[in-house]
Amino acid sequence: MNTDQIDAAHFGRLAYVYIRQSSAQQVRQHTESQHRQRQLVQRAVALGWAEAQVVVIDEDLGRSAAATGQRSGFERLLGEVAVGGVGVILSLEASRISRDNSRWYHLLDICAITRTLIGDADALYDPCAYNDRLLLGLKGTMSEAELHVMQQRLVAAVRSKAERGEFRYVLPPGYYWDEAGRIQKTPDEQIRTTIALIFARFEQFGTIHTAFLSLAEKGIEVPVRDGAGGRVRWQQASYEALRRVLKNPVYAGAYVYGRRQVEHCLDADQQPHKRIVEQPDSHWHVLIKDHHEGYISWETFERNQRRIVANRRGDATPSAPREGASLLQGLVLCGRCGRVMNVQYTRSRYPRYVCTQPPVQGRSPLCQAFGATRLEQAFEQLVLEALAPLGMEAMLAAETAYLRADDAQRALWQQRVERARYEADLARRQYDAVDPANRLVAGELERRWEQALGALDEVEREATAKRQTFTQALSSEEKACLRRFAEDLPSLWHASSTRVQNKKRLVRCLIAQVVVDVPRNDEPLQARIHWVGGEVTPIAVPKGRVGVHCYATDPEILDLIRQLGAEFSDEQIARILQRKGLKTSKGLTFTVHRVTNLRYAHKIPGHTRAQLQPAHVHTVEQVAERLGISRRTVVHWIESGLLKGSQITPGAPWRIELTDEVCRRLKTGDAPAGWLTLKAAALALGVSQQTVVKKLNTGDLAGIRVQAGARTAWRIKVDSGSCDGQHSLFD
Repeated sequence: MNTDQIDAAHFGRLAYVYIRQSSAQQVRQHTESQHRQRQLVQRAVALGWAEAQVVVIDEDLGRSAAATGQRSGFERLLGEVAVGGVGVILSLEASRISRDNSRWYHLLDICAITRTLIGDADALYDPCAYNDRLLLGLKGTMSEAELHVMQQRLVAAVRSKAERGEFRYVLPPGYYWDEAGRIQKTPDEQIRTTIALIFARFEQFGTIHTAFLSLAEKGIEVPVRDGAGGRVRWQQASYEALRRVLKNPVYAGAYVYGRRQVEHCLDADQQPHKRIVEQPDSHWHVLIKDHHEGYISWETFERNQRRIVANRRGDATPSAPREGASLLQGLVLCGRCGRVMNVQYTRSRYPRYVCTQPPVQGRSPLCQAFGATRLEQAFEQLVLEALAPLGMEAMLAAETAYLRADDAQRALWQQRVERARYEADLARRQYDAVDPANRLVAGELERRWEQALGALDEVEREATAKRQTFTQALSSEEKACLRRFAEDLPSLWHASSTRVQNKKRLVRCLIAQVVVDVPRNDEPLQARIHWVGGEVTPIAVPKGRVGVHCYATDPEILDLIRQLGAEFSDEQIARILQRKGLKTSKGLTFTVHRVTNLRYAHKIPGHTRAQLQPAHVHTVEQVAERLGISRRTVVHWIESGLLKGSQITPGAPWRIELTDEVCRRLKTGDAPAGWLTLKAAALALGVSQQTVVKKLNTGDLAGIRVQAGARTAWRIKVDSGSCDGQHSLFD
């Protein structure tokens, strides 16, 4: 070993010993390599440095030398060399310091400037000397090449084994490797049932988010693995947990290797960086279908992946069905540029489709836009016509799904209870097996047993509460309601309980896209509906006129207000409209202010105060006061014909003609002797009492009202000739 290169300047500085191993497994198992590296301390002492001048850097144990910017020990070494505080760097070999040529040559450049020596198991090297620099460069190149060769060998061996489906990697919850190296479903029934429920919920709701909310709402836990290949534990359902299950092809019975691959890129500081990126199926290294028993088929897995991609927000995808009122969200294409039209909602929450192409110089960015209400109404009619023949089949399927909806949840809660009982029984058996004299162990096992019993009680209470919320068998009334909906599909479609997301999901099963052309003039919208089966249905929809208010009052209501305005005040008109149950165009109750504004808007003449009536025309209240009877009696007399009254419309005030002669006839007084009651007069004349009342109204009979205790009654004059003129029943 050449020690002539060491001079007094080197001894005046520190000697650094750099120790590194590539992985934690090497640190634990390959202890001899670390022991050899630490022996370099004695070598530094043998070269002439005092033991107090030797610094050991072992911060990078368990870290690869190919990593960039992740070795704090190497960065610390560079800093000390740069400030001139290092006389010599000792390492077992060049590969211990770096396997990256860029970092290795950077260290050599700094060492050459500060006259720092580098030593390995073979010799000492001076980076300032050409021959030593050349030799150190070759050692660094060989170290980097060695790493590449080792990686190539390992990767080739792993890929060769993976191509046969024999390479073992960490399996997701629900699977395990058996002793023969085959992938098998877990024997844990609770895990299998939960995973099957996750796929069923995604099939039902169509989005990961909605499926996650449905499981979280029911308090259902999902299985996950702890760490890299750890034991399965249970946790509350989360979006990420469901996403990992739905996107993993292992659940479709496929053996896959290379789903995630390492990519080289630059970080924010423009430094080389490696990251793991999930690759599309076309870039997977190995894909073996039907390799083992799956929870779903491969076709179902591919359909789920297409649905997940379609649920993303983007210009090329319709995205997931959302809460907006637009049924054709994401399906409407601009007939001019072919882009997906965006949905915008006005203040009144009516949808409007807008196509905004990128701005071009000299051209407006707005391509075309139109209101969606009329188009979607015409589209709804087509969809309901297409679904009408399937109504009864849908009803039967809904009844079956209703009965089976909670079967899986019942099984899951029962399995949770059984698992909690097993844990409590296991803790009891462990406690029973311990020596009672060993109180240190017995105390801890007793605590675990009590904890397991508490968990069992909690799970049983929660399961009992959940069972009460599960659906029961349909009653006869509910079955009849389902059949009515099957026969009247539009009522089910427009029902308030039907979620708009379900409507959109159903529409997407039928419609691929809708291409719309908006003409420049007042011609109708031209839309082409492309059905999933390939057929195209053209429809024309009238355009809404610009400036026309969308809230238009019913013409019949306007005619009624025009008729009432000639006689009644705005306050009376408002009360009349309220009695009739009429509403404004916005569904509001009529008030004085709204009636007045409506008259002014439509130029309807009227009065703010009630008009004076002729002297012989009275209201119900006035007649009741003048005759000394109740308001209800007045209305009854009008209906029976004793009083003459009329109404402009039902609910309007009565206009009653009350002359002096009518008052004398209806007012109470003293009847002459011999006048009969209403019932006696009917018997005497051989007619009904209603006929007698009619004769009183027409004047054929004379009558007068008399006071009979607290009530009034009729006294009618019946001529004896009228009675004698009646034929006997037996003549």
